[in-house]
Amino acid sequence: MKQTALITGSEGIIGAILKRALASKYNILGLGRRKLDIDNYFQADIADLKNLESVFNRMGKIEVLIHLAGNPHDDAPWESILKNNIIGLRNIYEMAKRFSIPRVVFASSNHATGCYEGTPPALHNQDHPNMITVKDAIRPDGDYGSAKVYGEAVARQFYDLYDIESICLRIGTVREHDDPTREERHMKTWLSHRDLIQLVQKAIEADVKFGIYYGVSNNTGRFWDISNAERELGYIPQDNAAELRR
Repeated sequence: MKQTALITGSEGIIGAILKRALASKYNILGLGRRKLDIDNYFQADIADLKNLESVFNRMGKIEVLIHLAGNPHDDAPWESILKNNIIGLRNIYEMAKRFSIPRVVFASSNHATGCYEGTPPALHNQDHPNMITVKDAIRPDGDYGSAKVYGEAVARQFYDLYDIESICLRIGTVREHDDPTREERHMKTWLSHRDLIQLVQKAIEADVKFGIYYGVSNNTGRFWDISNAERELGYIPQDNAAELRR
């Protein structure tokens, strides 16, 4: 029997990629705000706890929850961030607790440390001294980044208090067309579709109860350290944006 994985925000860019890629291994359920006539898709407003609980009551047993839902724009207004990325996030973890979902993969963001860009990070990383690591203090670059930091804190809270395992992925740049060459920053921050799929699958399967990891391909000039993802999750990125320009 396949395990059941629920993907919130399943019809977004990342959700659509994962839904297609993981369907052969997992029974995929989707959840989003839009009303869509799609098999195994549920409509709900994640900021409405009562509505959300009524929807979860119809889903059956879920082994892993991949939480992507929320406003995906780093310049989104505070009111939307508060509703969708903070209240909605907290509600999703409450559902994980109430419905005994043992594991959450949370789509955090590189914006949790966005203010390091252009500034030398801490130099405690002897192997990669110019890279930002998960040991560096948070430096969110706006309300969106701060909401992702809050999400990581809630993930830790629910693990410590309720034993809900969480893998938080500070995702880099995922493009629908999977082409980072159109913007110079993306040459360093790109997470290819292939590497995204591998990273999420490793996050589902790894024998790690809680962790925070950067999600980026093996790009020349990348400035996020993925050594803990390689060591603890077994993530080995296959792609490098620089190779696309050869």
